[in-house]
Amino acid sequence: MNLIKALRRSLDADELPAPLAPASVVDRLPDGVIELTRDDVIIAVNQAAVRLLGRRTESLAGVTLGDILTPLPPEEGATLSVRVPERYTARFVRGDGERRVAEVSLSRLEPVPGDPTSARALVTLRDVTEPWVATENLARSEARYRHLFEAASDAIMTFDAFGRFTTVNDAGEIISGYPRQELMGRFFGPLLALDALPRAVLEFRRALSGNAGQFETTLVRKDGERRHITVNYACPQRSREVICMIRDATQEKQLQLQLIQSEKMAAIGQLVSGVAHEINNPLAAISGFAQLLLANNSIAPDVRHSAEVISGEARRAARIVHNLLTFARQHAAEKTRANVNSIVESTLELRAYEVRVRGTEVVCDLDPTIPETVVDVYQIQQVLLNLITNAEQAMANASRRDHRLTVRTRTVGRTVRIEVEDTGGGIPPHSIDLIFNPFFTTKPTGQGTGLGLSISLGIVSEHGGRIWVENIAGGCRFSVELPVTTSGGSTPEPQRAAQIVRPGLRVLVADDEEPIRLALEHFLVSQGHSVVTVSSGNEAVWRAEGDEEFDSIILDMRMPDLSGRQIFEQWRRNRADLSDRVVFLTGDIVSADLQSFLAGTERPYLSKPFEFADVVASLGVPQGRLRRKWKTS
Repeated sequence: MNLIKALRRSLDADELPAPLAPASVVDRLPDGVIELTRDDVIIAVNQAAVRLLGRRTESLAGVTLGDILTPLPPEEGATLSVRVPERYTARFVRGDGERRVAEVSLSRLEPVPGDPTSARALVTLRDVTEPWVATENLARSEARYRHLFEAASDAIMTFDAFGRFTTVNDAGEIISGYPRQELMGRFFGPLLALDALPRAVLEFRRALSGNAGQFETTLVRKDGERRHITVNYACPQRSREVICMIRDATQEKQLQLQLIQSEKMAAIGQLVSGVAHEINNPLAAISGFAQLLLANNSIAPDVRHSAEVISGEARRAARIVHNLLTFARQHAAEKTRANVNSIVESTLELRAYEVRVRGTEVVCDLDPTIPETVVDVYQIQQVLLNLITNAEQAMANASRRDHRLTVRTRTVGRTVRIEVEDTGGGIPPHSIDLIFNPFFTTKPTGQGTGLGLSISLGIVSEHGGRIWVENIAGGCRFSVELPVTTSGGSTPEPQRAAQIVRPGLRVLVADDEEPIRLALEHFLVSQGHSVVTVSSGNEAVWRAEGDEEFDSIILDMRMPDLSGRQIFEQWRRNRADLSDRVVFLTGDIVSADLQSFLAGTERPYLSKPFEFADVVASLGVPQGRLRRKWKTS
């Protein structure tokens, strides 16, 4: 056998083993052995090679090695030449069609002296299909999970038993602001807020003991920005490694705080609606008796001055309550013709106390000649309130003794401009272009949601206007421009002229507040009318449906037994002659439900606290249904 001869020629005679049958030695080898010519042609194989290749011996004669073996990457360019010994992995197809993988060792054999054509090569084949497949599967699995690891939207970080970073994915670099090279081997503590570190260390110890869990904490980025994060942790190797999945929950936290704030505002709105009635009742009595004093021409000048002060302060308190209720009320967008100066004044009244106690000077420079325009009054008031509140907070954080808030209106071409200036510290230059972005805020964590200015931008844009900010000497200025529009909104109806009411009317007054009944009774009696007062709804029904006839019936909307609304609906069904004489009295005129009801009755109403001139006007409304619809706002 040429293969055996070649082997013997390649060995020294002293290294030959004990005499054995040469063919049986090679055939007993577990690995396949193939002898090749210098042209890679197979000239001999052992039995292991025959079994491995799944082919008959005679079918391999004259076949080149390249015909049966295909090198696998990364040895795709490996040569099969007998001139260069090599070791590589190759794929082959057995005679039965099965695909297998072999580890190939190719060794050169020296030619017989004087006969260069006798050069030979030995190829050893070892079947490595199973381990190779397992290795390939493992490599694919590792590649797949490495891709998932790096492509994950949440940060994934692992730590050793000492809390040092061992792996960080791309999202971990983004959320922390650090390249992973700077994190490897570092303790995680400096990346957390100081007050959050004890909790994080406690959770890390729990993780090392084999527990899985979740907690929220504050991450400090490399640039100093604080982010609210949620950490889910587990321990693949107890006491050795902790893996954490970290999600940036800053926006969710801000939305949650905004939702909580919205729910609080909704609850406050409901609470204020009830409180307003309780506040407006004593205000109505105070205002009523102050007006009675002022109607008395015989009182001393100092008493008259005191009464004027009382009456004026009652009106001021009533405006504050009304503005607060109007702002808090949920309502659909409704654009009407309005005067921007009036909106500015009512908004400033809402913040008058806060501004005053901070010692801030308010400069109100309003152009009296600006034209009316069509706007949603409540939305524009919300914009102004946001700007004024931001100005107050900016000045509170500025180290100056004296502060000034300036609100200015003027006409610029076909627009109305509103300017709000403060003497705060101004806006950092790198933040001024981001100030209207949602969730962006220059305030410390927990003191702002970053939504006020973005909402304001949306409101102004919806009105076809624009809003911008600029730093000025000693502070900053927000400017709002609204186009002057004369169509597209409803026009408020003019106030009715005061009615001349003939004396001698019989009036029934139903209100559960005694001071209000007394004030109305004294005034109406002084005007020459006959007045009957009752303190409950049931008594009002009994007196009105009795033998007495009343020219006008003043009904309070809220009474302990029967409300004015219940009485009116009962009379509208059964006694239209009585329902057509009703004048409503209410302390909660901004309730949407009440507004709708009053509009449907087409009857006049008095808002607490009321002016006696309005009482006279309501008594001057003729019997029968009014021909026009009363405004409800």
